[in-house]
Amino acid sequence: MVASEWIVDRAVRPNVVQAGTRIVAVDGRIAEVDQRAGSADAVRLRGTLLPGFVDLQVNGAGGHSVAEATTQALDAIAQAVFAGGAVAFLPTLVTAPWPQLLAQVEAVARWVEGWNGTGAEPLGLHVEGPFLQTPGAHDAGCFLDPTPERIGQLLAAARGRLRLVTLAPARPGAAAAVATLVAQGVACALGHCDRAEGFAACADAGATLVTHLFNAMGPLHHRDIGPAALALDDERLACTLIADGVHIDPVMVRHACRILGADRTVLVSDAVAAAGMPDGSYRLGGSTVTARDGVVRDAAGRLAGSALTMAQAAANFLRFVPQAGPWTLARAAATNPAHRVHAAGYGGIAPGRRAAFTLLGDDGSLRAVRM
Repeated sequence: MVASEWIVDRAVRPNVVQAGTRIVAVDGRIAEVDQRAGSADAVRLRGTLLPGFVDLQVNGAGGHSVAEATTQALDAIAQAVFAGGAVAFLPTLVTAPWPQLLAQVEAVARWVEGWNGTGAEPLGLHVEGPFLQTPGAHDAGCFLDPTPERIGQLLAAARGRLRLVTLAPARPGAAAAVATLVAQGVACALGHCDRAEGFAACADAGATLVTHLFNAMGPLHHRDIGPAALALDDERLACTLIADGVHIDPVMVRHACRILGADRTVLVSDAVAAAGMPDGSYRLGGSTVTARDGVVRDAAGRLAGSALTMAQAAANFLRFVPQAGPWTLARAAATNPAHRVHAAGYGGIAPGRRAAFTLLGDDGSLRAVRM
């Protein structure tokens, strides 16, 4: 049994930012949270302790792509995600030829099962595609309908490790696929679609998320209502935001957050291999993408994921949304994403949860820490 004791200036609890907090962890899980003085041997941290950030969309980081699907690449990604401020994440696979994607899913699932405990914890897989309609940087030539057979194949390949599937509600069979996935404990997100068809049916079937609000969704129009407007309006749905100042203008981030509120806002990085790395060329799925001045684009000039870390996304969020503070940030970057993918060990500072946190320094710095 390994026990640790920390004293921190402030900690974000479910309903309050609590001053002078003592945390005791045993074997990596929180055992006690109170305001006692603590022992002389307790580790003392300056700043505000938040529940550890959970990133639901990591296509790559640290120079590697999840699609490589090797232990070496995935270990490096997990370490880069932790270095970037998140304690847990969903390795995310993008559209690929169906047999190849199934092989990648199985390989990543096996890695998740055997995760060596270093870096950010992989909570399972996020499969973004091929059940999409609007390409963005995806290969539209590989898009497919989510038939019962394909959903069955995907679940089998994932070996019980599938946590999130993004699909376009306009694809035939989307609502039935959502119902099947949700019944198997898999969260569903709507995205990569610029049409309203099927949106309400998928939400009724159990979809609870929208992937990268505004991006690959067509314009937000006041008469021609599309997925972005529907997503903002449906209180059952939380929406992920890529807060890099490029995917979404800061003004639109503020507008979205006013509508979504603290409980429906989710920050993601949508990171690719360029995250945590210098500008240059990297792989995203089967394509080469280029990072320049921290912005990632494909050969056609389209945005292709980001070079964000969650620490950078959080710092941007606090800057873009001045009324947000540590409590709101904790909801958007930790509590909400953990809740939406049923990651019960994360999302709060409370007994029984993982003793993994993100520390907001008084200087504005953000880093992942683990007891």
